[in-house]
Amino acid sequence: MKIRPKVVTLLSVVFAALMVGEISVGLTLLLPRFEAIETSDALTAMTRVEHSVREALGALQVSATDWGNWADTYRFVQDHNAAYSSENLNLSAMRQLHLTALAFIDTEGNLLWSHSFDPLSGAPLRLDLFAHPALPADFPWRDALRNGRAHNGLIATDHGVLLAAVAPILDGYGNGPARGLVMMARLLTPAEIVAIGARVQARVSVTAVRDSGGHFPGVPSPAEAGYPADGIAKTPDVTQVSRTFADIHGQPLVALRVDVPREVTASARATLVSAMAFTVGGAVAVLLLMLVMLDRMVLAPLGRVTRHAIALGSGDDLTPRLNLQRADEIGALAREFDRMVERVAESRRQLVDSSFNAGIAEFSRGILHNIGNAMTPLGVRLAQLQAHLRAAPAADLEQALAERERPVADAARGADLDEFLRLASRELAAVVKAAEDDVGVIARQAAIVQNALAAELQPACAPVVVESLELPAVIRQAVEIVPDSCREQVRIELDSSLRSVGTVRTARTVLRLVLQNLIINAAEAVRAAAVVHDSGQSQLLLRCEDTGVGIAAEDLGHIFERGYSTKRGSGNLGIGLHWCATAVNALGGRIWASSDGPGRGATLHLAMPLFDATAIPSTEAA
Repeated sequence: MKIRPKVVTLLSVVFAALMVGEISVGLTLLLPRFEAIETSDALTAMTRVEHSVREALGALQVSATDWGNWADTYRFVQDHNAAYSSENLNLSAMRQLHLTALAFIDTEGNLLWSHSFDPLSGAPLRLDLFAHPALPADFPWRDALRNGRAHNGLIATDHGVLLAAVAPILDGYGNGPARGLVMMARLLTPAEIVAIGARVQARVSVTAVRDSGGHFPGVPSPAEAGYPADGIAKTPDVTQVSRTFADIHGQPLVALRVDVPREVTASARATLVSAMAFTVGGAVAVLLLMLVMLDRMVLAPLGRVTRHAIALGSGDDLTPRLNLQRADEIGALAREFDRMVERVAESRRQLVDSSFNAGIAEFSRGILHNIGNAMTPLGVRLAQLQAHLRAAPAADLEQALAERERPVADAARGADLDEFLRLASRELAAVVKAAEDDVGVIARQAAIVQNALAAELQPACAPVVVESLELPAVIRQAVEIVPDSCREQVRIELDSSLRSVGTVRTARTVLRLVLQNLIINAAEAVRAAAVVHDSGQSQLLLRCEDTGVGIAAEDLGHIFERGYSTKRGSGNLGIGLHWCATAVNALGGRIWASSDGPGRGATLHLAMPLFDATAIPSTEAA
C-alpha cells in the first residue's frame, strides 16, 4: 500500500476512535449522570409529596387539637347542648376547615355526633366508618381514648381514602380527664391530589387503592419496596416514582405516583448530540484539512520525488530536474537528489567520453600497428636504396670529369681517365637501374599504406551510443576542448532557438566532435536549431554561421573531400571536415555548406538523426 492511503487510513482510524471514545464517554458517563440527577429530582418530588401528605395530616391534627382543647367542645360532649351544635357543627364550618367528615367520640368509643358530606356537591355522604354507633373494636386509635394522645393517618373507607386526625377533648386549658376524641377527616379526592402536586410542583396521581377485600394488587408493602427506592420506572418522556402509603393499621392503602418529565435528560441528550455532531463535524473538517495540508506539504511533494526517481530509474534520460523550491526536509532531499543525478549524469558523460576516447585510441593503435607492418618493408627498401646510392661512385666520377675537361699532357693519363669514366658510367647506370627498381617497390608499398589508411578511415560498424542531451550544454562541452588559439580567434554566439528545442536524443560524442571541428573551422554562430520529421525519421537541424572569408561556389562541393583545404601550410589539412562528413553520414545524417561567395562568410548545415529511447543501446548525459 502506498503512503497516501496508509496516512488517510491511519488518520481516519484515529479520528474514528476518538469519536467512538467521545460517544462512549457521553453515553456511559455523562448521560447516566444526568439521568441520575433526574432520578434524584423525581425521588425528591416524591419526598415532597410525602411531606405534603404529612403536612395535610398535620393541618388536620392542628384543627382537631384546637377543637378538642375547647371548653365549648368539652361541655358539648357532656351536655350535648344545641347551641354549640347549631353554631359550630354545620356545613359552613366544615367547609371552612376543608373537612369531609367530623365526629365526636366518647371514652367508650361511641359516636356522640358525626357528619360527612360530598366535597363537590355538598350532599350528605354516608361513610362506612361512621355507619355503626361505635368505632370498630380493632380500631387502632381506641387507645387514644384512654391515654388522651393525638393521632393522624390514612383510613380506608367505602368512598375512598380519608386523611384523618384525632385529638383528645380537654377542658380548654389542656387539662383532663379527656372526655373523648374529636376526629376530623378529609377525602383524598382528585382535587386534593392536584393540590398536593401543585405544592410539590410535580404531576401526582393515584395509581392504586386497596380494594374492599383488602387486596392491593401490584403494589409492594413498605418492607418489600425498600423505601425510598421502590417503584422507579422510566419511559422515554417521564421518570415515574411510585410510593405506597400505609393506613392506620400499617397495611398498604394507596399508591401515589409522581411523573417528572425527563427534561434534563432530553436537554442533556440534545446537548450531547449537538456536541457530538459539532465534534464529528469538527473532526471531519480537521481531518480533511489535515489531509489537504498533509497532501500539499508532504504527500504530493513526496509523490513527485518518487515519480521522478521511478522515471529516472526506468528510463535513460537524466536531464530532468525536480527543481523543488522548498525550505523543508523534502526540499533539501529534492535538491540533494538533483545534485546526485547531476553528478551521475556527469560521471556517465565522462565515462562515455572516456570510452569513446579509449575506442579511438584502440582504433588508432590498430591503425598504427597495421601501418607499422606496412612501413617495415618500405623502410627496408629505403635503406637498401640509400646503401646503393651511397655506394655509387658519384664523387669519383665527378672528379674524373673535372680533370678530363682540362687539357691532359700525358696521353696515358687521358686514356686511363676515359677508361675510368666508361667503367664508372656503367656502374652508375647499374646503380640507377637498381634504384629505379627500389623506387618502384617503394611506390607500390606506399600505395599499400595509403590503401590501408583509407580502409581504416572507413566508418566503424560498432553500435552508436545515443544519449539524451541539451544543445547549449553540448556546445559548451565542445568549446571547452577547442584549442585556446582557436578560441581567441573567434567569438561564439548561441541562438535562443537552441534552448527552445529542449532535450533531444542523438550521438552526443559525435555531435560534440563535429561542433568542435566546425568551431575550429571558424564557425562563429550556431543558429536556428529545430527538430523536423522526414519520412518517419526525426532529425535535429543545426545551422552554423561564420563571418569569415566565405567559400567560392566552385569549392562548395569539395570542402568535405579528404585532403581538400583552403588553408596553406603543413599539418593535417583537409581531414577535419572530411571526418565530420564521414561520422555524420555513418549515423544516417548529412552535412553540407552554403556561402554567398568570397568575403561573405559561410554557413554549415548539420542534420543529425534523433532516436527513440528503445531504438538502440543508450546512456544518459547532460
